[in-house]
Amino acid sequence: MLPGIDGLSICRQLRQFSDVPIIIVTAKTEEFDRLVGLEIGADDYICKPFSPREVIARIKTILRRCYRQTTTENSDLKLIIDESAYQIHYQNQTIELTPAEFRLLKYLSQHPGKVFSRDKLLNNLYDDYRIVTDRTIDSHIKNLRRKLQQLDKERQFIRSVYGLGYRWELV
Repeated sequence: MLPGIDGLSICRQLRQFSDVPIIIVTAKTEEFDRLVGLEIGADDYICKPFSPREVIARIKTILRRCYRQTTTENSDLKLIIDESAYQIHYQNQTIELTPAEFRLLKYLSQHPGKVFSRDKLLNNLYDDYRIVTDRTIDSHIKNLRRKLQQLDKERQFIRSVYGLGYRWELV
């Protein structure tokens, strides 16, 4: 029992801004309770009574799955996106990104050549329904372009498409 707030509310709030692993340990054993816990974002659900060794094994499994080195490599560009460090690597150079810049770059680079409106990028970037203007994307794109230009001064990774939005370029 938690004072003042239930575990499901904490889980829901954490998922708005974090991917930290969550294991719910509870006396609630009904299938409905387990499903609700998992659907709102818990990574595992353990019902009492339980074995301490089982809990440790489940923790190790989740940590192994969540924190292994996760990288995405765009083979055409040799751009490596390191999700665990919020960094990008290109031709033996490394650039640090803010979480917003990182999510934006990752989303654009996963859809090369596709044009995204500011609204679409905003909805992908902020899934917690915070109030921001569509010009927020312009600021993030400007910062990303500046950082990407440090990697390759000749290449323009993100193109503006007049009246439509932005596109990730392979060439």
